[in-house]
Amino acid sequence: IKTISIPRPTRAMRQVLIQAHRADFFDYDSYSQETLDKQEKKLIGITEGFTSMELDRLLTLCGVQQIRYSEVPKAINAYRYGQQDDPWSKLKAGELKKLQYSLEQDVKGQPAAIRAVADVIKRSAIGLSGLQHSSFGRPKGVLFFAGPTGTGKTELAKAVARTVFGDESTLLRFDMSEYGHEHSDQRLLGAPPGYVGYDAGGELTNAVKAHPFSILLFDEIEKAHPSILDKFLQILDDGRMTDSKGETVYFTETIIIFTSNKGIYSTQPDGTKIPVVGQNDNYETIERKVKEAVQDYFISELGRPEILNRIGNNLVVFDFIRPDSVPAILQKQVHNILIGLQETRGIVLKLESDSKAWEKLVNLSVQNLSFGGRGIGNVVEKYLLNPLARTISDEGWQSGETYRVLDIVLKADDVVVKTQKE
Repeated sequence: IKTISIPRPTRAMRQVLIQAHRADFFDYDSYSQETLDKQEKKLIGITEGFTSMELDRLLTLCGVQQIRYSEVPKAINAYRYGQQDDPWSKLKAGELKKLQYSLEQDVKGQPAAIRAVADVIKRSAIGLSGLQHSSFGRPKGVLFFAGPTGTGKTELAKAVARTVFGDESTLLRFDMSEYGHEHSDQRLLGAPPGYVGYDAGGELTNAVKAHPFSILLFDEIEKAHPSILDKFLQILDDGRMTDSKGETVYFTETIIIFTSNKGIYSTQPDGTKIPVVGQNDNYETIERKVKEAVQDYFISELGRPEILNRIGNNLVVFDFIRPDSVPAILQKQVHNILIGLQETRGIVLKLESDSKAWEKLVNLSVQNLSFGGRGIGNVVEKYLLNPLARTISDEGWQSGETYRVLDIVLKADDVVVKTQKE
């Protein structure tokens, strides 16, 4: 007995199979020749990786079940992902029109970044993503977020997940500092046969199999081992990856986001870091220096300019948090506290924007912008959340009561929140 390995059908072979099944569809004659040709080209592209038998059976089943020729991609989604519903197609025109405004409610002080991200999402939802390339299997979008820490890179990724898929849990986050050693690619994609962990599969491939419609966030990509970056080339090009078990994992319905802090600091020979850009620089200067640093990293340090080519113009630089953005960020964080207190304890707490307490929180936050939004969060925790929790516990606030925050008193070794019961 001899085992003969039959290769997967080429583009030309898939075209022959698809053309042979055209007449099986009941509504075939209702389409113009131009529409049929476009649909055929799309089907040829998205069925890359199918075996001849799989494609033949799928097209036969579509014909038997009287699925419209224009809806064959839904059947392909059902075959690949186990579901016909496409969350991308559910994004309505009104939602897309308000997309930028919606993202601005979640992420403050980053108008340029939000505009770039909104354009990518709109392009993906309308179906224009990747049309300039010959491959139909590319991810829906690829973004590279660069800039200072604490400026909203991760928060914007969460906002995209909520906006597109309606649930923040569809954001699959991978901290690339955990994949810095030589064999990290096995952890991400799965160990080869005969090695420990083979049956478990890879963390990335398992996650995408379970959640094919998702946002993939690769945090601090510069900390990953270079061997992992080579794996991303295939994903960004073809939108698919064969895991260690030989199963094909598709990334065609995902948005891939990389983040990096490159260009903010430069490392000296003795290991110390000095800032390259600061809050006194305007956004144009920051954008230019950060992009130069990212390009230098991939081209000179890694010798992998092809990764930058896949990212293209989707390198998005985040600005420092400016003082004029502090009230909006602070308002969002305080609002979350007030809502959480009412939902968990039934206590209504009011903090007016014209109060002494609010003025002090704003001033303290402006003084702690070196850590961006995290610095503002630290101020809220130290000067509002902690003393407020102590007050609620010591004074025994009860459900149904209403209080107003009047002032925040800074003592030598303590912080006291002055409140008034209404």
